[in-house]
Amino acid sequence: MLKISSIQKGQELHTNFYQLGLRLTQQVYRYLLQYDPPLLKEQEKTNYREIFKVAKAALQDLLKVFLTQNSAIYSPTRVYRTLLGVIVIDGDTYSIYIDEKAVVKPGEAEYTGLIGRFFKMMLRQQKLIQIGRKYFDPKNLTKFDQQGIQVLSGVMCNLTSLEDVGKYYINIDSAFKVLRQATFIEDLRKANGNYQQFEGLIIMTVYNYKFYRLHSVDTNMTPKSEFLMQDGKSLSFIDYYQSKYNLKIRDINQPLLCVHEKSRKGAIEKLLYLIPEVCVATGMTDQMRANFQTMKQLSTVTKPKGQERVQMANKFMQGFQKSEDLMKMWNITLDQQCLKVDSSKINPGALLMGGQNIPIETSNLDRDTQTQMFKSNLLENWCILSHVNDAQLVNDFQTCLRESIEYCKFPCKPPKQMTVNSSRIEDWIKCCQQIADNFMGPDKVQLILLILQGAKKNSPLYSDVKRFLVNSCPIPSQVILNSTIGVPKGRLKILCNKVLVQITAKLGGTPWAVSELPFQDVPTMICGMDVFHQTQRGKNSMLSFVSTEDEYFSKYHTQTQLMDIGNEFGFNLCPILLRSIQSFAGEKKFPLPERIIIYRDGVSNSQAKVVIESEVNQFRQAIELAKKEFNFDKEIKLILISVNKKVGAKFYAGERNLDNPPQGTLIDTQICQDNKDFYLIAQKTTAGTVQPTHYYVLVNDITDDPQVFRKLQVLSYKLCYTYYNFSGAIKIPAPIQYAHVCSNFIGDRFDPKNQNSLIKPNQQLNRRRSLFFI
Repeated sequence: MLKISSIQKGQELHTNFYQLGLRLTQQVYRYLLQYDPPLLKEQEKTNYREIFKVAKAALQDLLKVFLTQNSAIYSPTRVYRTLLGVIVIDGDTYSIYIDEKAVVKPGEAEYTGLIGRFFKMMLRQQKLIQIGRKYFDPKNLTKFDQQGIQVLSGVMCNLTSLEDVGKYYINIDSAFKVLRQATFIEDLRKANGNYQQFEGLIIMTVYNYKFYRLHSVDTNMTPKSEFLMQDGKSLSFIDYYQSKYNLKIRDINQPLLCVHEKSRKGAIEKLLYLIPEVCVATGMTDQMRANFQTMKQLSTVTKPKGQERVQMANKFMQGFQKSEDLMKMWNITLDQQCLKVDSSKINPGALLMGGQNIPIETSNLDRDTQTQMFKSNLLENWCILSHVNDAQLVNDFQTCLRESIEYCKFPCKPPKQMTVNSSRIEDWIKCCQQIADNFMGPDKVQLILLILQGAKKNSPLYSDVKRFLVNSCPIPSQVILNSTIGVPKGRLKILCNKVLVQITAKLGGTPWAVSELPFQDVPTMICGMDVFHQTQRGKNSMLSFVSTEDEYFSKYHTQTQLMDIGNEFGFNLCPILLRSIQSFAGEKKFPLPERIIIYRDGVSNSQAKVVIESEVNQFRQAIELAKKEFNFDKEIKLILISVNKKVGAKFYAGERNLDNPPQGTLIDTQICQDNKDFYLIAQKTTAGTVQPTHYYVLVNDITDDPQVFRKLQVLSYKLCYTYYNFSGAIKIPAPIQYAHVCSNFIGDRFDPKNQNSLIKPNQQLNRRRSLFFI
């Protein structure tokens, strides 16, 4: 039974939602044009533009206000069959009538679509630059001359609907776009002909603020090149830009940028050529990101606090006053004050360590977790491998590591040691194989701790060594860079403690657990599912699926699957879940889980139906196959939750000085559907505004427990504390974060042109319950 004290009443919060007001009796009428004599569908489609021209004036007199969607006409005014005019088509005369076809009411999907169309009309009247769901004012530009960048400030605007109760909200959040100050021709000049590095980059045209993804730099094309206009005439790019935008191109020999312009549906529509001189790159270089001062300066604009965000949203809302007449005609109002919602507060409980329980809310978790682990396996067959030139660094590191081992009462025997006098990957792999041979095979080696040369994210050996130790020679490994351990002893001690936590997780142990987890009453398996995408780089999608195998939800079975480029759905999930269930049942007294809870990387509301239709059926098929295989006669109940951490919702505590709500804040009223979705703030944020995570329960088979929704909320928060790369709470539950890290670990290192680059986790690592990828 869930403790009542687990969830307590919280404070009232300000939001960035603004309610659209509709009359309770508000309804809209859908009309169609009818013809006498009847027109064939093909005739109507071919001549519709001319037909509507004839009918438009009469429609305006009759309805006063209306919207068109495809061939349907919507209006709040009710009329009956009325003659609008006549038209001659192919020598025949047709009378045009308007006929009522349906009454559309708030809460219906059709009404929601109509409100969305109306909302877009209001946005267009603000005359801002639209980039997806983001809207920018070109005048709102902040320049950082020293860094060579500029920031375009705006808002992200989205219409949210609760169709079951007929409520509609406008969600407004701050948005920013980082642009380079130098035009793209400067970037090309610095590249010295190495133009391949720019492929996939997003660029912006300075004359009309349009954004494109760069496909290639075409050195065979220049501004002097000509192209065919729609009228069939040939025109040079120089003359086109002069006549169209009044721009004089200075460098007539620069190469052109080849981009793909896409249609609204995402399909490639046509090839375009742009002139670098009138384009700028967006985003930041790795060098800029590595500069602390640059990032600090940038954060003064891109990480506004709650009060600043509210002011930006209110200013944007004032712009809707331009649509006042339009709203009045449609009997719609728009609140100028943000919506306030009630919240709850979840108590996270305590971290369970080897010899003590640590209250989460009142402890310094970074410090207090530096103690005996909850469950540690004896580490006796392991080796430290390093470069011969790092002997002194390694010696200092080992001394500090021994102290941490003793302090944390970590069961461990001294390691063997090997050195390499080479920077060739072949020599390092040879040494790893030699270590395995010395221990009578890789299954006898528990861990190789490698100290590699290089800086963070810039070690030439890292990927190849990891690939070998995951694919060919399945040994858990811990990689540390020599630049990381060359620090003062105080910092080195902190590092050693964190290394011990990771080693414990990679050996199939449990560094810590969380107290009073829901769903521990019967065998339960919790899964995380995430998909890696880098389609702009031509990379395949990579699915990772992890599943827990113990009562504390801390030991994992891991699977990966390579998919087609850009694929988000349609994975062969039945065998994946079946293998997870089989592994769960492997060494247990109870055969199968009676509950399976799957956290899935977030999908939009429009994609939810696809997920339910394509994925849930596969999950249920796997469950039935497992029950048959194990002769299991109990019901296995499924819960599927979509987890979205990229949401526009923001919540602020306080009245005058708005601040971030505390960790564990739960919002499940007003802007949420009962027992369907909720927002949760798990992580602590010290800079800017905290980002909530949105949870949407797509499937819930547990209908006999009235507290199941509350239990899911508590479980989701507590699992945020079981990610062993961080001692506090992360933004999302650990199972989905592990799936995310695993899919990125493999996807980042896979080159489609080299199939040997694919990391394929050896099943030996799964038998060890190893989180080998963290």
